[in-house]
This record gives sequence, structure tokens and C-alpha cells, in this order.
Amino acid sequence: MYKDKKEKSKNKEEHEEQETPASQAADQGDESSTMVALTYDEYDALEKEIESLREAVEEQKDGWLRTRADFENYKKRVQRDAERSYQDAMTSVIKAFLSVSDDLERALKNQPEDQEMNSWVSGIELIHQKLMNQIKNLGVERLEVKPGDEFDPNIHEAITQEENPDFKEGQIIDVIQPGYKISTRIIRPAMVRVAR
Repeated sequence: MYKDKKEKSKNKEEHEEQETPASQAADQGDESSTMVALTYDEYDALEKEIESLREAVEEQKDGWLRTRADFENYKKRVQRDAERSYQDAMTSVIKAFLSVSDDLERALKNQPEDQEMNSWVSGIELIHQKLMNQIKNLGVERLEVKPGDEFDPNIHEAITQEENPDFKEGQIIDVIQPGYKISTRIIRPAMVRVAR
């Protein structure tokens, strides 16, 4: 009798061991994929809700993309405005130095003949060169204009129109005062004589 009880108990334990993994899998399966019965109307309502949520997401995404594009445009505009403000400030300061440069160039064109003045003239040339280097370091460039170039009202200012057999109509005869620019912005057009 004791033996029978022991065997029954052993069989029961084996039976429990065999059922436990299967029953655990069934329990886990029930938790992860519970089937719910829906009516057609409930299913249709859920489909409509999903569609409206998708539309809301797309609308939010479009709004976000527009806001991002607006911000990028704003950054570019602020950068352009800052650059323009810098150029405006530089233009007013540089123009004062350009008039000094013009005076020095005129003085150097009319050098005294006296040999004793050579060291003085060399000193003036060095001062002028140093001034031009400083202006160049600030991003200011001299416009390359020479006799024979075509007149361009965007970068040249005609102070006279003259008959000249050596030049065709619209060609520059002589540069009276050099022009300058910062980046692509003309801060002073070149003053020129133009052939008629």
C-alpha cells in the first residue's frame, strides 16, 4: 500500500512536470495575443480613428518641417543682415582712409626732382603701401580698371566723355580715381574719362 501511494505520487509529479511547460506557454500566449471580438461598426470606427491619427501626425510633421525651414531662413537672413551691417560700418570708415590714400597717390605722382628728397619720397611710398596693406587686410579690394576697358556704370563713374581717336566709343580713356569694393559690394566706383 505504501508502495502504491509512492508510485501514484511519482506519477503525479511526472505528470505535473510534463504539463508545466505546456501550460506555461499557453498562459504566456494568452497574455500576448488576446483575441477580442469586434463588430463591423467598432472595427470601422477604429479604422477611422487610425486614419485621423495618421492625418494628425502628417499635419504635425508638415508644421514641424515648415517651422524648421522658417528657422533656417531666419538664420540666413540674420547672417546676411549682420554681414551687411558690417559692410556698412566698414564702408564709412574705409572711405575716410581712401581719401588719404588718394592724396598720397597724387603726391607721389608729382615727386620733386631734387635728389635729396629721394629718402623722403621713399618714406611716403612706404607709408602709402602700409596703408593699402591695412585696407586690403580688412577685405577691401581695389577695382582693376585700366584704359581700354569697357565702361560699366555698375563699377565706373564717368566724369567726362571726350572724343579720342585712340579709343572706341564707350572705352575708358583714363582712370582719375581708383574704385574699391568689399566682397561684391562697390564702396566707391572708379572715376574715369570715357571715349565718345
